[in-house]
Amino acid sequence: MDKLNLMNSFVHVAELHSYTAAAAKLNKTKALMSTHVRQLEEALDVRLISRSTRGFNLTDAGRRYYQQARQILDEISEMEVGLREGEQQMAGRLRVSVPNTFGEQVMMGFIGEFVARYPKINIEVLLSDQYVDLVGQGFDLAIRIGNLKDSTMIARELGNSRSLLVASPKMIDGFSIEHPDDLTGFPMVFDSNLKSERQRWVGRFNGQQYLLDLKPVVYVNSARASAELASRNIGVALCPMFAAKPFFDTHELVPLLQDYDFGDVPINAVYPNRQQLSVRARYFIDEFSRYLEHWGSFSSLRDEPIAPSS
Repeated sequence: MDKLNLMNSFVHVAELHSYTAAAAKLNKTKALMSTHVRQLEEALDVRLISRSTRGFNLTDAGRRYYQQARQILDEISEMEVGLREGEQQMAGRLRVSVPNTFGEQVMMGFIGEFVARYPKINIEVLLSDQYVDLVGQGFDLAIRIGNLKDSTMIARELGNSRSLLVASPKMIDGFSIEHPDDLTGFPMVFDSNLKSERQRWVGRFNGQQYLLDLKPVVYVNSARASAELASRNIGVALCPMFAAKPFFDTHELVPLLQDYDFGDVPINAVYPNRQQLSVRARYFIDEFSRYLEHWGSFSSLRDEPIAPSS
């Protein structure tokens, strides 16, 4: 049994969310892809994919295995490309599309370090909350925040950012906010990037789901702008930790209902073709993934309550 071949099949199924699409990508049959995943699960003695009549999802073990397997396959591919193309791949232009707030709050520090480490690489960064056509506009890769909608791209999950319910101290002054019902009727700043059909937020606690009943007063397509408006007493906002953190540092915002889970915001690197991904782009993705592991505003804070300002 070729463990590397099984791993490659599983990674493609996980990334494309489809046995059929993965089979077409690898020029194999759907039955063989299913067999490979089953053989891998048997070899590992762990369930990687949870199947149902409506499709499948990765188990917790499956997600962990995918992240490690993806890294292994990328390293092998990088080694092969490096042997073929040589060190010249660590020079030249690298075009990256990054969402505004995330780019300003998180990526600029990393890019400074990356350029210092690889001075022959010229990086062009487009800060925009609009989805760009990577192929048509000549981008090597994009950093995308939130659930992905373009299934034609290859995606690598880099991490997650905790979603927080926030408000200004003035907004909640005199109120005891201990349950979602305590926020009923409060004004709400809605980040349209969240793509919520109901334009309402859901919190989870002890296995129960709670629908918050707030009144939308402002819609804005920026996480940082929603945090800014909340800090100006316009309403309660739901935003990723990286957008809220600067306002926590200045005590302009405080977190609400910290025991409730409002979900994590996935952070992905997406690119059009793994075989054509340059070595410099691979290094950029790998090193940014490691950078996020040590950046203090992601899921590592999930178990650390944030103290409100006094």
